[in-house]
Amino acid sequence: MNMKSAYEKSLQMIKDKNITNLKDYTKLAKKENLLNATSLEYISRKEFNKLLEETREG
Repeated sequence: MNMKSAYEKSLQMIKDKNITNLKDYTKLAKKENLLNATSLEYISRKEFNKLLEETREG
């Protein structure tokens, strides 16, 4: 799996599972083998909470 697809899969899982905080995402990421929150922040150049907001809006 390349980085782009891993990033997209992580964002989709946030949306699908209605993740609202870092703690819940961390559990999900470990269980589903997703990118960790730090990687998401680095790739998107946004804070994790901002990503959560944008995912809920879209």
